[in-house]
Amino acid sequence: MNGVGNPVSIALVIAQFVLLALLASPLEGWLPTSPRQAIGGAFLLGGIALALVAAVSMRATRFSVLPEPQSGGTLVEHGPYRFVRHPMYAAVLVCGVGACIAHADARHALWLVLIALVLWLKIRREERLLLDVYPGYADYRRRVRALVPGLF
Repeated sequence: MNGVGNPVSIALVIAQFVLLALLASPLEGWLPTSPRQAIGGAFLLGGIALALVAAVSMRATRFSVLPEPQSGGTLVEHGPYRFVRHPMYAAVLVCGVGACIAHADARHALWLVLIALVLWLKIRREERLLLDVYPGYADYRRRVRALVPGLF
C-alpha cells in the first residue's frame, strides 16, 4: 500500500495503456464521416464522461492506475461506484466498444478483447488486495457488480 506496484501490476498497467493507444488509432477514424463513426464517437464520449464522473467521485481518496490500494485511501461507494465497483475500467471498455464501432475492423475487436482480459486480470488482483485493506469491501462486492449494473 505504499503506492509502488509490483512488476505484475506495472506490466498490467503498461499493457492497458498500449492497448488503449492501439484502440484509439488511427485518430481520423474518430471523425464522424458516417453514422457508424458517429455512434462510435458517442460511445467514446460516454466512456470519457463516465471516467470523469468516477474520477470526481474519487477526489477524496488517492487515485492510482495501479491495482494496489493507496496508503490513506478510502473505499468509495458513491457516484458511479454505487452501480459498479470499477467504473474507470467500465469506461475504458465503453470507449473500446466505440473504437470497434468507429473503426469496424478485426484488429480493433482483437485489441478490445485483449484490453478486457488485461482489465479482468487487474480487477482480480485489485479485489484480492481491497478485501485485505477494507473490512467493508466483501459486503460492497456482494451488493455491487464489477462492471455492468445487474449483469457482471
